[in-house]
Amino acid sequence: MPAARRVAAALLAAFLVQCVLSMRLLNATYDEHSHLAAGFTYWKTGDFRLNPQHPPLAKLLGGLPLLFLSPEVRWTHKSWAGATPDEWDFGARFLYAWGNDADRLLFWGRLPIVLLGVLMGVYVFRWSAERFGPRAGVFALALYAFCPNVIAHARFVTMDVPVSAFLTMTFYYLWRYRREGTRRPLLLAALSLGLALASKFSAVLLLPVALALVVLTPQGPAAPVEEKPAGKSKGKGRKKAAAEPARLSRVAALVAMIAVSAAVVWASYLFTDPGAYWRGLVAVHRDHRPDHFFYLMGEFKQGGWWYYFLAAFLFKTPVPVMLAMVAAAVVAWRSRTTTMIDDVLLLAPAAVFFILTSALAHNLGLRYVLPVFPLVFVFASRLGESLTRHRLGLAFVAALALWQAGGALRIYPDYFAYFNEVSGGPRNGYRLLDDSNLDWGQDLKRLGEYLKEQNVTDVRLCYNSQGHPPYYGIKAQRILTPQLRYDPEPGLYAIAIHCLLRARAPASMGGTEVDWLARYEPVGRVGYSFYLFRF
Repeated sequence: MPAARRVAAALLAAFLVQCVLSMRLLNATYDEHSHLAAGFTYWKTGDFRLNPQHPPLAKLLGGLPLLFLSPEVRWTHKSWAGATPDEWDFGARFLYAWGNDADRLLFWGRLPIVLLGVLMGVYVFRWSAERFGPRAGVFALALYAFCPNVIAHARFVTMDVPVSAFLTMTFYYLWRYRREGTRRPLLLAALSLGLALASKFSAVLLLPVALALVVLTPQGPAAPVEEKPAGKSKGKGRKKAAAEPARLSRVAALVAMIAVSAAVVWASYLFTDPGAYWRGLVAVHRDHRPDHFFYLMGEFKQGGWWYYFLAAFLFKTPVPVMLAMVAAAVVAWRSRTTTMIDDVLLLAPAAVFFILTSALAHNLGLRYVLPVFPLVFVFASRLGESLTRHRLGLAFVAALALWQAGGALRIYPDYFAYFNEVSGGPRNGYRLLDDSNLDWGQDLKRLGEYLKEQNVTDVRLCYNSQGHPPYYGIKAQRILTPQLRYDPEPGLYAIAIHCLLRARAPASMGGTEVDWLARYEPVGRVGYSFYLFRF
């Protein structure tokens, strides 16, 4: 085990390095403009009016380091002091208009989320190693530490990695509680569940599953009950007395789980307003327009598709992870008589979360089902023990781990744009998905550096995010997506992939399709989210 822990430490260090080095290259994503500033205001004022449609914990974590940086804030500005604060206007001014160093604020604000990503990796290793053995822990962590989807979202002040980390901890401790039946894992599971609920409202989807596991969990090793001949009332009375403490302890465990989790959620609002969580839950989709057209595989549709997240999972999950899942399922089936209950503790939360998210969530990104990934890695980790006893199996497991690492290193630093080899890779990604799967406004800073290197002083820019081009030295004439539907005037165009795709939206509404990437040859590319054209 010490050797496995050393390898695990190296893998976690690799994960940390990938996150830190790549996040320094990227400007604020769309949601970070609101989240980072909101978290800072929570600490400074105790006022949770900004961004109430998301729980506060991830924003509080992002805003905490900023307290030591003392950024400039103009509290009298209408974006804060008005009757209805404007989270987007306030966030943009907080980063770009009041003399603050946006990159410095972003780096320190993102760091706590990166560390939560490291913590989630610790639990992936721990759960796998305790269940299957140290080599299983190393294999699971190798899949995790080089998973582009996890790295992509561990670098930003958003809710997806925090909720994933705390849900992983919740079900790990419930698994421990089932094995031990003691108070400590139950208390830690309750704390973790509260932290998950305080991170993102989607954690509510797994609240019934967590509570059901508490009720159904045996309270430690079963005490032998003396069997008496049938028909004797004394024997029946003794059996009933033996069962009664277990029933009561389950009730007590359930009450403790609910009470502790609720206290953690209230604490995340700094004990200010007990009803804020419910109001936020009701307003969770406040930012989304009912007439929005979602995108999948070249088509646009209002309301989206029931299979969107399944398709996104198949497009963006690394092939070695999917191969490991299939192989692990075969191994699990062969040993089902001894491992079925523990596998249910892994697969039931993952399946419930995936299905309910597919039914309820907007079709905006694979990140919505990110909590499924660590559970998948733990399930697949059994290959690290069961197959490595033989040379052929060891070669297979090693090949999967190396394939996974190679995929992450090749896509650096464009983890958002990762698409697996079967789906055609990142260059084909725009044909399949958009939004936070590919372009979340993160490459404006790199575009500024590219234009500076090319000595470009004038550019037409189509960019649909919250970023501020002049902050990164981009002197641009802004154009809107509908303007892309006409023949371009002479000049250099920097077009975000989100704009290029939305220029095609009229095709789904009965209009004429305009596809710049089919009609014109780009002269350059910044990451996978900006294409450059010169006319």
